[in-house]
Amino acid sequence: MEIIDLRRGRTRALIAPEAGGRLLQIEIREGDTWLPLLRAPRDTARMLAEPLRWGSYPMLPWPNRIDGGRFTWRGRLYALPADAPPHALHGIGHSRPWRIERATRTDCHLSLAFGDAWPFGGRAVLEFALLGDGIVQRIELHATGRAFPAGAGWHPWFRRDVRAGAGVRVLVDADRVYETHDMIPTGWLKPAVGERDLRGYPALSGRRLDDCYQGVRGDLRVRWGDVELRMASSPNVTHAVVFTPREAVCLEPQTCAIDAFNLDAQRVSGSGTTVVAPGRPLVATTRWRWRIGG
Repeated sequence: MEIIDLRRGRTRALIAPEAGGRLLQIEIREGDTWLPLLRAPRDTARMLAEPLRWGSYPMLPWPNRIDGGRFTWRGRLYALPADAPPHALHGIGHSRPWRIERATRTDCHLSLAFGDAWPFGGRAVLEFALLGDGIVQRIELHATGRAFPAGAGWHPWFRRDVRAGAGVRVLVDADRVYETHDMIPTGWLKPAVGERDLRGYPALSGRRLDDCYQGVRGDLRVRWGDVELRMASSPNVTHAVVFTPREAVCLEPQTCAIDAFNLDAQRVSGSGTTVVAPGRPLVATTRWRWRIGG
């Protein structure tokens, strides 16, 4: 498997185009060693067999779940493969090889044609550019014929043990989370209280979250002791999913809610669905910057 190795200043990023165009690893230099932030297998072939639980991958042309793999748009019902039965999960970009359009020592540019995998056709562009203390990622979704509903996001699997014994803290400045049934939003919002309240930068400890936050303000932040990563995204990245299994922390900036297309069809406001048409792409960016100490 070809791995693109990007380096700039004290930041290193490994990109795996064949494995869904994912950020396989981001490392920060501390003295003479590199500190990895993402959960990644030693054997990259394993990532192809289990594409949902490693590194950080793009979610497009929709993030997270579509209820039953079906949605209605402009009066017509569309069906998608239920790859996470009974739902369709995380789009089509994470499980397909991307084409390398350009790669230098500090940035790379990938592309993916949707073909028959998406009922509307279209294509995606994925860009990575290193900073001395971070990485900028950009997603573009383009219509090549028919217009279509769209959403996008990033699904990082952050390690819990970046600093041994330090634990993990997460900050999400949002007041509301979606009420869900079978991991699908009902259309109602409820206050982010109790374990779901992440506004005070709490320690995750034993919290087991799988929640979608609406109206996120400011940067998402994750901290392991003296190491902190801040995720600043474009204004259209209005939602975040926080998923905290035992082995990782997933802090997912995205442009829309879980099952946004169906929420939009039900006239639920604020779902974040974007209509992509020829000459009107969806463009979203996220800038991740790290620091040690302070």
